[in-house]
Amino acid sequence: MKLRVFLAGLAVALSFVLSGGNAYGQQRDPKADARSATYYGLPEFAHGSYLSSGRVLVTFNALPADGAYEVIGPISVYKRGYGGLATARQLLANRARELGANAVVEAGVWLAPAFPAKVAPHGAGIAVRVMHPDVLQSLMDDYSSWE
Repeated sequence: MKLRVFLAGLAVALSFVLSGGNAYGQQRDPKADARSATYYGLPEFAHGSYLSSGRVLVTFNALPADGAYEVIGPISVYKRGYGGLATARQLLANRARELGANAVVEAGVWLAPAFPAKVAPHGAGIAVRVMHPDVLQSLMDDYSSWE
């Protein structure tokens, strides 16, 4: 009986260690994301370097009806291993960067089963190349992040 309890405890501890300490996904700090959005905000974009900076804005917001942007298309990503929601956002940004986008709008991130992990990061959104800093500024909020 003691051996079963020990093995069960060992299995839980091992799964926690393998997940990087995030048993239920990484918790987000909206204030930290807002600070990073402010830091990477309009002053840098005023010089036009946002097109070549390599950073991608991942946001849950939809595009405005009009503006200087080009819709590249829908993207979806997943990882076949442990990771949190931050990993899903990074995967979305990497895929968008490969396609030449500097924003992912209507993004969604979640954890779902994927062998060999019990749960793994998944994400989906729409890759967009934004040409004007005002459009990017309108997309940013407390839940947006630069990846």
